[in-house]
Amino acid sequence: MTAVSRQLTGSMEASRQSFEHHLTKGEAVENAVRKFLRDHLPDSIGIAHGQVIDRHGSMSKQLDVILYDAQRTPILFSDEADENRIIPVEGVIAAIEAKTKLQLSDIPTLAESARILKSLDRSAYYIEESLIQHVTYAYGKEWNAFPPLYFIVAFDGPILENLSGELNAANVGIPIHQRIDMSCVLQRGIVANSDSNGSGIDALPSPDSILRVCETKNSLLLFYILMSRYVLQANVPPISIQSYLPSEFIF
Repeated sequence: MTAVSRQLTGSMEASRQSFEHHLTKGEAVENAVRKFLRDHLPDSIGIAHGQVIDRHGSMSKQLDVILYDAQRTPILFSDEADENRIIPVEGVIAAIEAKTKLQLSDIPTLAESARILKSLDRSAYYIEESLIQHVTYAYGKEWNAFPPLYFIVAFDGPILENLSGELNAANVGIPIHQRIDMSCVLQRGIVANSDSNGSGIDALPSPDSILRVCETKNSLLLFYILMSRYVLQANVPPISIQSYLPSEFIF
């Protein structure tokens, strides 16, 4: 797996350097992360950047990477030239903020971005009556469709213990399902979640979990595996796009 990890990290670094020839450093990192995910996730998961909207018209902040159910999600706006899209929240699986070098001062802004995204009303579904219901366990409870996940990926950044402390400060008073879920600094490792005894590791927090620092050279591989556990089992019910019509449209 170490060889696989080196290959994954090397491919993303090569993409970043290639994109830097015609993009800013920030844009190059965003494009490199999107390319990495496009190369390694199934085609059923769409990858874009832009904003997420709910049926009331509330919107997320601008997001570097948006993962969504490509088979069931209608796109409300699309600029095919650069994949900038407006996507209904019901179809969104996760968002990722990509940074060349993460600063501790970035965390409050990113935490607010996560809270806004995860607070959007995710109720415009056609709910089918069935004796068998598909549910996913996340954040300590069962969900028919859990809130969008929110991750950070940076090529470099602060000492992970300091990052963990800043994340803990940003989490004060915020429900666990509205927090930054996991952070990956390629040159250092990841900040994820474990139980209160410090054992195990998970992409998402739970009611009794604590942040866990994992310093490793295999940071991208570990991040990808932990993230995929939830991204690949995300269940998106049929979306009621009619719910997005303005109130003056009555049928």
